[in-house]
Amino acid sequence: MKSGSELRREFLETASPGSSFQLLFDHLPGVLFFAKDLEGRLLVANRGLLDLYGYENEEKFWGVTDFDLLPRSLAEKFRKDDLEVVRRGEPLLEILELFISRQGIPAWFLTNKIPVKSRSGNVIGVMGTIQDYDKQRDLLPAESDLSPALNYIGANFYRDVPIPKLEDMCGISIRQFERKFKEHLKTPPQQYIIKMRVHAACDELRRSRKPIAQIATDLGFYDQAAFSRQFRKHMGMTPLHYRKEYR
Repeated sequence: MKSGSELRREFLETASPGSSFQLLFDHLPGVLFFAKDLEGRLLVANRGLLDLYGYENEEKFWGVTDFDLLPRSLAEKFRKDDLEVVRRGEPLLEILELFISRQGIPAWFLTNKIPVKSRSGNVIGVMGTIQDYDKQRDLLPAESDLSPALNYIGANFYRDVPIPKLEDMCGISIRQFERKFKEHLKTPPQQYIIKMRVHAACDELRRSRKPIAQIATDLGFYDQAAFSRQFRKHMGMTPLHYRKEYR
């Protein structure tokens, strides 16, 4: 069986000259970079991505897959997107995705994926960039129409936040509000609120001994079942599993 380093070398040698992306690996501030072969094995990454997953020695990283790094349901989602890029031979852009560090700290990122093609034009893998979603959000102008809504959500996400109230705060129609919100934040307002609740839940599960049912109600979920359903959807595991894994 070939080693990860051998697979990486063959992958780079097979890529067309126009794919000489390795020159950019460590010169993209704020951007994580990766490339995978058709089997989903990570064969190229910049230092930022290696650090995200806690790999000081890059040689140990080559050849791992998302299934080695992430909860299975998240890895399955990433693999599905990769295969779609390979099948269509076209980019998949501005995907809002969740990553989890080795310490269990979740973070949302915007991911762009494009096919890697050989000299003969065949798709041989997928490469992409990953950028911190929260930093992208912070690039919104201070005077943005959405600022009042974002400030209110930040202070009240654990309560009921009626979308019409947010629309009134911004002084625009509900159609304009939802369109602008999704355009700039890459997700609908209700999903953005749930995202903030799930992030807060991760902190509580790691740092406190509160019962899961109490965490659920404290953060605005209808009950523990609703909380567990949303948590599993976004984190790829149940709250109990997360607490056992990362506390």
